[in-house]
Amino acid sequence: MKLTESIFNARILIIILTGICFGLSFPPVNFHYLIFLALVSYISIIINCNSYLQVFRISFLIFLFSGLNAISWIALSGFREGADWFIIVGGVFTILFHTIFYIIPSLIFYFIYKHTKDFKFKYVFLITFPFVWVGFEYLQTLGQINFPWLIIAYTQTYNIDKIQFADITGMFGVSFWICIISCLLYLIIRLIREEKINLKSPLLFILIFITLIVYLLPSFYKHAPENENREGLKLGIIQPNINPWKKWGSKYKELNLDYINQYKEITKDTSVKLVIMPETAFPFYFRYDFYNEQYLLFKNVIDSVGVPLLTGSPDLYVYGKDEETPVDARKFDNTDKFYDVFNSALLINPGEPKDSITIYNKIKLVAGSERMPYQEKLTFLRDLIKWGVGISAFQTGNDTVLFNINNYLFNTAICYESVFPGFISEFVNKGSEFIVIITNDGWWGELSGTYQHNQYAVFRAIENRRWIARCANTGISCFITPKGEMKNETVINEKINISEVIFPKKDLTFYTKYGDWFAKICLYLTISVFIILLTVKFVRRKNSPVIKN
Repeated sequence: MKLTESIFNARILIIILTGICFGLSFPPVNFHYLIFLALVSYISIIINCNSYLQVFRISFLIFLFSGLNAISWIALSGFREGADWFIIVGGVFTILFHTIFYIIPSLIFYFIYKHTKDFKFKYVFLITFPFVWVGFEYLQTLGQINFPWLIIAYTQTYNIDKIQFADITGMFGVSFWICIISCLLYLIIRLIREEKINLKSPLLFILIFITLIVYLLPSFYKHAPENENREGLKLGIIQPNINPWKKWGSKYKELNLDYINQYKEITKDTSVKLVIMPETAFPFYFRYDFYNEQYLLFKNVIDSVGVPLLTGSPDLYVYGKDEETPVDARKFDNTDKFYDVFNSALLINPGEPKDSITIYNKIKLVAGSERMPYQEKLTFLRDLIKWGVGISAFQTGNDTVLFNINNYLFNTAICYESVFPGFISEFVNKGSEFIVIITNDGWWGELSGTYQHNQYAVFRAIENRRWIARCANTGISCFITPKGEMKNETVINEKINISEVIFPKKDLTFYTKYGDWFAKICLYLTISVFIILLTVKFVRRKNSPVIKN
């Protein structure tokens, strides 16, 4: 009895440690190698289960502890001074969503294992594992309920020499590479445990050699060299370090004057051609006539100095009488007028009238906080949840707008949008020559999420071979080269201006042209294998003889 209990406790400990290794492999700690250990342990645990119910329970525990390690910062930030209680609820829900989602590939992988383990080559299930894993990672980027935050490729953002081939496969190719190495390590360990090879066996050295080659191979990948002779463009970034919980409802004029002082300071360098401010830098409807005094206060300075400003701001749009109105649009009280509010990026050019401002409305909104999923079909959901800082129930943008500065085209990703690789590549494919990310990570303070969000942008730079200017309210702001190297990285909770000469580029990478082709292949193959095995199982059961008493 004691022996059985001891075995049970040891197994639970291994399950928990597997989840912890998953979580700790992500930034901000540079323990990227832990992902291999986590996946080896995960494969071993899943195939040793005795039933689908056991797979469900065990994978739930693994990914619960993974989420508690890697994304508990969402809920924890709700305990900060002035924070909205809703963020705690949202954080708990996100951990549960992440946990439950990963039960699905666990069940699929177990199903494949059960129906292939008796094949002549009984390790065929290992071949399918990378396809199953990557296929389900790709699913996280689709639909309105998504959270592609813990894609295992992101564990390698400090290991940039190994991820340069992402300009061909995207980050999902890196996830596939991680899975292959993990499968090879698992195979080596299993063959040793089954005593099919020993420490002197030639096969062991062959497998170790293959594993090392697979691990080292990306280091030899050479991408197209950068053209250092092309003309550069100097960008300035303002990191204002405004408390995100307190700025809503604050004195707008004082806030504006602080921004203006930083704008004037950074434009003393006359070589700066564009100034960037963060997401929702203005906590009011900058273009709306009601705030015209605040608009003119800043616009007059821009006209005087002569340097364009890209800034984040909520934007209110009133629909005309003859204009098609979304079913989930809002209605002004006691009127027949409808309107919507967007999380937007505005490019304000000197001398340009208000109605000519180029606007991009955020398309990838955070489910459950910025917008309720599928509220256009279930309109009662729209006002179900409201933050105390006026940033809930945004409408979804519908156009991949490009901005123009000095005849260079660029796109702006707003916060959460920067973790969607295929989405960013659409803008680059359309003609974007460099990428701007504006965000407000001040909600998270110095918790892990702030560092993770910054690190993940490395992949967007490599995938598209584009310079990135990343402007964050409270940090981290920086510039990222097409190779994924960070320059002028700021610290968190610092009021500062930074600038850098970047080099816009027109050439398209293979990934930019074809998007998530690799991930789609993985998904389609997973579905095909599952259907084939399910069909074989059905046919065998149908043709098996019925034993009568």
